[in-house]
Amino acid sequence: MRDSGITRLLRGYAVLALVAAAVFSRLPLSFVPLFLLAGYFFLWLWPIRPSLKLFADYFLFFALTVLYSLVIGPWFAVLPSLPVIALLNRDLQEAAKVQYYHETKNSLIPTRAGIALPLAASLALVVSLLLGDMSILLASSVSLLYLAVMGVMLLRRMPLYPVECVQVQCRMTAGSEDWIRLDITGNTKIGGVLFLLSPYDWLKINPGVLFLKAAKLDVKAHISPRLAGPAAIKLNGYATDRWGLIQVRFSLEPVLLYVIPRARYAEWLARKYLGETKAGPVILSSSLLAAGTVYGLRKGMEYFGNRPYQPGDSLRNVDWKSSIKHRELISKEFVEFHGQSVITLINLAVGDEEEADKLSFWIIVTALTLAQENVPAVLATYDHEKVRVVSPLMHGRRLVVHSLEIAKGMVSYISPVKYLNPPDVARLRADIGRLSLAESEASRKLAALLQMELDNYCRDSAGNPATAALLAAFSKSDSGSNILTISHRNHDAIALAVNTANYSRRGNAVIPLYIHEKKHRREEPVKA
Repeated sequence: MRDSGITRLLRGYAVLALVAAAVFSRLPLSFVPLFLLAGYFFLWLWPIRPSLKLFADYFLFFALTVLYSLVIGPWFAVLPSLPVIALLNRDLQEAAKVQYYHETKNSLIPTRAGIALPLAASLALVVSLLLGDMSILLASSVSLLYLAVMGVMLLRRMPLYPVECVQVQCRMTAGSEDWIRLDITGNTKIGGVLFLLSPYDWLKINPGVLFLKAAKLDVKAHISPRLAGPAAIKLNGYATDRWGLIQVRFSLEPVLLYVIPRARYAEWLARKYLGETKAGPVILSSSLLAAGTVYGLRKGMEYFGNRPYQPGDSLRNVDWKSSIKHRELISKEFVEFHGQSVITLINLAVGDEEEADKLSFWIIVTALTLAQENVPAVLATYDHEKVRVVSPLMHGRRLVVHSLEIAKGMVSYISPVKYLNPPDVARLRADIGRLSLAESEASRKLAALLQMELDNYCRDSAGNPATAALLAAFSKSDSGSNILTISHRNHDAIALAVNTANYSRRGNAVIPLYIHEKKHRREEPVKA
């Protein structure tokens, strides 16, 4: 960190004061200023921490007083040391820029520098009284007077709330992410350092360390709320003055957050889809063009909606009731099924409200996606006890309506077993096959142990409701159907792993649409 012009001038004075002390001191003691001068040059030119420079200059203030007491007497020895007080003032400001906050419950406390400097001066005062040294007594008194004046000034001018904020309202869907600019302004004229800390692991402040120079502070918050997020976001703040002697603790509520549950958002999308595909109303020509692109056909068995009559349309497809109502010819639009049917396997057992919200979201969004792509699907639901509902093969509006009903049937279940990773059944079978080809006794025993593990997995899977629901779903769909699994993988982790391996070997595509999300790590702010 480079010194300013005034700081270099003050350090130059300190060097000249040490040289003068060496010249005018008695010969046996002249080496002491020279030794201090060499050390001072080293600390000045070598890149060291600002706090070390502060205490080196603080020591120099007392050292110059003692040295000049032997030259001009104890009553006037403190006078050549007074310019070093101005250097200390500069050192305090530089050290305050890299000073870290101290966690405390008190709203106003002295910093480490605010404790160490008066303590050192007080100890010097006690020593001077015990030794009867007037020069040290005057130096410690001047130092305490300077610190006392600074303390009174800071107590009067440093507010308990050094910043002000205007609360920003924000509406977000649970699980989404966004950057929000905070409306924070400085409320102090003496400057200082501001630390903003987030008590939530889903909220990050950038930057976390700011300087209280500008009236408007450029602060942004990265928010990725979960369902249990609070309505008003509260930030913890610490601020130190420009000299780093006093620290204040306060709190801010810069954001009023409205967290929309995922399930409510997905339900709104479903209601919108059902409203737009409701039988009867005329569909805009732009929508028809988009539909023609997606489906590729305008003739089929499945009713899609209505559109204005176009030359070449069959009169059998005219909706006479709508034509009379709108006073123009309206044709019915039909589409055909295309694409492989899908079995959606849904585990309704959840551990808390947040898991239920995520599961409802994925159930509805999956049904919406399949309906928009006109892919027929069977919805097979189960919990930790039994198979709940296995629907017939459905598509379009019926699929979305049924998913809305399923999303309301969550079952609370706390799994006694936690699965870090589900078993890899395919790899286990491959290992057994490789070991069985080996001729050594150890390989055969290891293969037998792995086969025992696989048999346990298969027995556990056979009695799980997930397997029964999947078999019931295949009875209502063709054997080549794709399989989509939506589960938190609590009681059914082994069953899903075994069935995934079994049906993948048969040629069915098994796609896990939802897995348990990793927990966010709380990131501590980086020290300045």
